[in-house]
Amino acid sequence: MRAMGRLARLSRRGFAVSLAGALLGATAFITAGPAVAQGRAARAHSSGSSYNFNAPTSAATVGNDLFVTNGGNNSVTEVSASTGGFVAGISARRYRFQHPSAIVSVGADLFVANAAGNSVTEIRAIDLKHLRTIHRPKYHFSDPIVLAPFGQNLFVLNGTGSVTEIATGSGALIGTASGPAFGFHSPTGLAVANGLVFVADSANNTVTVINAQTRALVEILSGPSYGFSTPIGVAFDGADVWVTNQGTDSVTEISATTLQAVKVLVDTTNLPSVGPITFGDGYVFTLSPPGPSPMVSQIQISPSPPTVEWMMCNTNGPYLFNNPQAAVVNGTNLWIVNEGGNSLTEMDTDSGALIRTVSG
Repeated sequence: MRAMGRLARLSRRGFAVSLAGALLGATAFITAGPAVAQGRAARAHSSGSSYNFNAPTSAATVGNDLFVTNGGNNSVTEVSASTGGFVAGISARRYRFQHPSAIVSVGADLFVANAAGNSVTEIRAIDLKHLRTIHRPKYHFSDPIVLAPFGQNLFVLNGTGSVTEIATGSGALIGTASGPAFGFHSPTGLAVANGLVFVADSANNTVTVINAQTRALVEILSGPSYGFSTPIGVAFDGADVWVTNQGTDSVTEISATTLQAVKVLVDTTNLPSVGPITFGDGYVFTLSPPGPSPMVSQIQISPSPPTVEWMMCNTNGPYLFNNPQAAVVNGTNLWIVNEGGNSLTEMDTDSGALIRTVSG
């Protein structure tokens, strides 16, 4: 979920980022990788150049595999979510990866946002077949940084200030949402909930709500009750929307039905400069602060009110957290994408216990 423009913006707020790398050769690399210890109780570290991690930015799961975008070398790495072992890598020129910033799965396919290429690449997950790269001017892609599916469609957040909707089955343009009425200045996060699109705007301290069917403006949320302060990430737990506030070490819970603020959870100890956020296995997980000494926190959302149940940082063990950019839940495990360390950290969603780290 990290685009060139967004990387620059977050860098100015303290995120350490890397924009190194150029397009790789015209041939995809697909090879077998090393096996590592299995099981939730296992504590193992796997490393090797075969993973080809280089400034990883985001991750998505399809079945029992994890797909990681590498913004530094324009590639995608496939990792077994059960063993942590290398499965495959792809960097062929035909995929047109250019600083891939976000990845999401829709059914059996993967969609990759290319921040520098102003495009979206679609891949069939089972055999890594390139299906299409969507890049025509009519889509108005401009620094695409976040992807979110909605039924058979896909919403693309453009860091320069617009939202594009495309059909996942054909790649056809459905429509765009742009213009002064939406209040976009520096959008950073997006989630779809209850037929609405929620877009966090870090510069305006607002969340713009758009009708997912018509792309019409519903409301721009702001004011003291929401507590927005440099909002960065957005996640949906099935009932409520959660927004991280990097400026005030807090997370805002919003009803996806009434659009009213439910709770502003402030925790300067466990949510410092909080940024990326995700939901899975019944919990909300946040990453903070940026840089080489971050932490991962679990927010218990039920019973209400929400509370931070645990936080894990590098002093708790060899988690190897380093400028984490994204998190994804696979079953009962939580995977953290460490851009600064070129690594992945796998944790138990309930306890936060380290399962393994993968790097190389």
